[in-house]
Amino acid sequence: MTKLVHFSPRADLSRMQRDFDTIFSNFFPTLGSGTDETEAVSWHPRIDVIETAEGYELSLDVPGVNKEDIQINFHEGVLSIAGERMSKELSENDNVVRFERQTGRFYRSFTLPNKINAKKIEANFENGVLMVSVPKLEETKPQKIKIS
Repeated sequence: MTKLVHFSPRADLSRMQRDFDTIFSNFFPTLGSGTDETEAVSWHPRIDVIETAEGYELSLDVPGVNKEDIQINFHEGVLSIAGERMSKELSENDNVVRFERQTGRFYRSFTLPNKINAKKIEANFENGVLMVSVPKLEETKPQKIKIS
């Protein structure tokens, strides 16, 4: 009897993405967190970036990270988010069966358009999700024109 194998291109692409991330992190381990250029980046949290009429909404998955361990900076059109997820302290009596969650430093940066209001960038942290709102300048928002 033949065993059927479920084909999942999404899973294959995710695996290939992780492999490329590993290769690049081995070649470029010091991507810089803005605080100490020599600190290695250990992992890259997943992020959603959505553009609305009002601005940009970024949602970054960082479960297990304390908000005190996250730094957000905006400088010369680049929004950078860095932080660290600490690993669990293990005793010599602990028998690790599997370790899959990534720990250590992370760093993500995004070049934003010139038409944003940098003074009104806001961040909110809830249930392991960091949400950053980047509003557009008023003159770049779409405006309705009344027909007379």
